[in-house]
Amino acid sequence: MRDLFPYLPLLFVAFGGLIVLRSIKGIIDGKQFVRRAQRVPGVVSDVRTTFVGQGERLRATQWPVLTFTTVEGREITTEAATPSGLGIGNETEVLYDPQDPTSAMPADDADGGGYSGIVFGLIAVVIGLFFFAAFSRIPGSSSFSGF
Repeated sequence: MRDLFPYLPLLFVAFGGLIVLRSIKGIIDGKQFVRRAQRVPGVVSDVRTTFVGQGERLRATQWPVLTFTTVEGREITTEAATPSGLGIGNETEVLYDPQDPTSAMPADDADGGGYSGIVFGLIAVVIGLFFFAAFSRIPGSSSFSGF
């Protein structure tokens, strides 16, 4: 087990790399959604709030419920695909997928999220590499110390 200790920081590298890749995928998927989406006026008809954590770490995320009419004339009410600070009654431009109009979001939220995930992931990678380099220099911490 002691021989594995120097490699534990590589978990930070792997974790950070996964965050970066997932964030890049989210950005690409978001840009593809915007390209194929229809833009129509809509209104926030409700807000659903989800809570994560407990006590002092309790965090709320607000998901607007959008009501809009598609270009084909169908009235749709659906929870947005992205969280937003928009309140009930706010008018907003809505982007929706013409193949699945229930997949919609406020147009203001489509301008590129995910970049903070890339930064966070890169920070985790750098920290992991730093500690890996530091621990691999500690005498006796290498699996080759018996040679």
